[in-house]
Amino acid sequence: AAGCPVVKVGRMAGQFAKPRSANDETIDGVTLPAYRGDIVNGIGFDEKSRVPDPDRLLQSYHQSTATLNLLRAFAQGGFADLHQVHKWNLDFIA
Repeated sequence: AAGCPVVKVGRMAGQFAKPRSANDETIDGVTLPAYRGDIVNGIGFDEKSRVPDPDRLLQSYHQSTATLNLLRAFAQGGFADLHQVHKWNLDFIA
């Protein structure tokens, strides 16, 4: 309905893991382990990128906490006040 306020919602601080139906991926006759998300291995289609790396767990955790801390600061500082929604939109077009 026209004239109704719209609140934009985003999914943030996650989506680091990708479930896969197959353990392997084949491109041009080359078979490598499937990309399982940045929390597990790299997206590059080469042997080094597809090796699971436990350090990625910590990197993903720290990225998630940094994102959530930023969102928390916005919310507590008044920036994310829903009364300011129209002002947010004006900032995009100004």
